[in-house]
Amino acid sequence: MLFTLAIAVAVAAPAVSSASHGGSGGEKRDFAVGSASNQFLIAIGEARLSLAAHSDPVGAQPTGHVRAKGDPDGDGPAEPFKLEGEVTCLRVDGNRAAIKYRFKHADGSAEPFQDGGVQIFLEDNGPPGGGEPVDGSAFDSPQPAGVFEADANRCDDPNSRLYDQVESGNFVVHDAGS
Repeated sequence: MLFTLAIAVAVAAPAVSSASHGGSGGEKRDFAVGSASNQFLIAIGEARLSLAAHSDPVGAQPTGHVRAKGDPDGDGPAEPFKLEGEVTCLRVDGNRAAIKYRFKHADGSAEPFQDGGVQIFLEDNGPPGGGEPVDGSAFDSPQPAGVFEADANRCDDPNSRLYDQVESGNFVVHDAGS
């Protein structure tokens, strides 16, 4: 259970980056990009997430890549992990985004989830203020391959979750319909 929670927290850690607002040929695109860190339960371990996810304004043709790494319990017995994979779904609504990605590589304590995936949620509340982050994140538990594949291309409403503030970093979420 601790492993599942640790992976989910790691994958949900928010993000920082810059991005253009248009796709090729001036086509409007939705996107969520960035890189950030979060701490695990009671500040024991730390996780970092980096991502770039893009789609057309209605969420079709999602593309992108996500990387996550962390150590769920610091120097404890849980092995550090690394995750990497391709975006399978992006749904943007205003300043919030839901993103699913499939684990192409799952190493360390994440290895049992190889070829599975997870859904993460990002909230862009603007750039950090006075050096303090203002963005938020939420997540679902990681899923094994068979379970993830059943809904890999369908993201939930990003307004359906409660968001926790990130420890450091920044999200950039762009809704082409806004």
